[in-house]
Amino acid sequence: MPSPIPFLDLYASNRPVETAFFRELRKLYRKSAFIGGSYVEAFEKSFARACGAKHCVAVSNGTAALHLSLAAAGVGAGDDVIVPAFTFPGAAGPVLQRGARVVFADVRPEDGCLDPRAVARAVTPKTKAILVTHLFGHPANLDGLRKALKGKGARRILFIEDAAQAHGGSHRGAPLGSLGDFGCFSFYPTKNLGGVGDAGAILVKSAAAAARLRRLRDHGQTQRFHPQEAGFNARMDALQALFLSLKLPRLGRDNARRASIAAGFLKALNGSGTLRALLPSADGVSAWHAFVVAVSGETRAAFLRHLDAAGIGHQIYYPRALPALKAFKAFAVTCPAAEDLARRVVALPLHPGLDAAQQARIRAALASFRPSSRIGTP
Repeated sequence: MPSPIPFLDLYASNRPVETAFFRELRKLYRKSAFIGGSYVEAFEKSFARACGAKHCVAVSNGTAALHLSLAAAGVGAGDDVIVPAFTFPGAAGPVLQRGARVVFADVRPEDGCLDPRAVARAVTPKTKAILVTHLFGHPANLDGLRKALKGKGARRILFIEDAAQAHGGSHRGAPLGSLGDFGCFSFYPTKNLGGVGDAGAILVKSAAAAARLRRLRDHGQTQRFHPQEAGFNARMDALQALFLSLKLPRLGRDNARRASIAAGFLKALNGSGTLRALLPSADGVSAWHAFVVAVSGETRAAFLRHLDAAGIGHQIYYPRALPALKAFKAFAVTCPAAEDLARRVVALPLHPGLDAAQQARIRAALASFRPSSRIGTP
């Protein structure tokens, strides 16, 4: 039997920058410029330019990006923040850490992103912000979401884009992460633009907002030992900035390869009445962070056995809707689409390092799956 195909092969994805990284790492080490400094500043400028944004503030991770954005937006006790019911749990945690209330809204079955109709129902007089996740790299329905919020009172609701899975994606030609009041990114190693550890960034439109975020990420300081306000320790280290700067020029071609691989998988699914891919809307370009299918009926277990037999790695993103998790039980609401996706979704390998033979095996597994007539039989 051929070697198993891992769900993710980071080394294969990072190999193209390996030589340059170790050469430059020696220079960084000798400078002992480990936190902030010129490497981080250079990455901020490059990433802002790549995203069509005026300002980029590099931070320690994607969760810190969300937390600092909420803090800079003034979100706190007495405020409500709308959060998708189907996403990574770390999206909701920062809201609670700010003392605000999480208001979960359901998602669309076709892409897993926020459903504008559910958002319209979730708005309250206390709604301060909406967290818009571009799930699996697919652009959320930003036009529909903005329309859903019209006529909901005089208070302007802030848009915080969670673009942690959407590096290089776009909506109507505009880069994801550049369209809201804050655009939050994670550079966790598994992301389309992934580091060699934790890192994140925030895109903003105004110099004043960028200055506030830079202060907040460094203990509230503009001058060392003289904090202007209570802040956080959320700085990016130079090692991550160096690695990300080397990978950034490859993001476009890597995403194009992801899209090409995904197109092949979609062709293999053509005509399947059992497997349905979560797809981006027609008015955007997906970053194709993940290739996720929803399995019809009660056949997910059979599909997982099918993949295991073919030696193909897989993950379930995500096994529970957020309102069903213990951490958020105080905010539990019924979100049928999110709950249904949690029962059905399976993510398959999708990364630039997949070779032709591996892609062919995954396509064959997708095309050949037929659930057994009796669920639970081998």
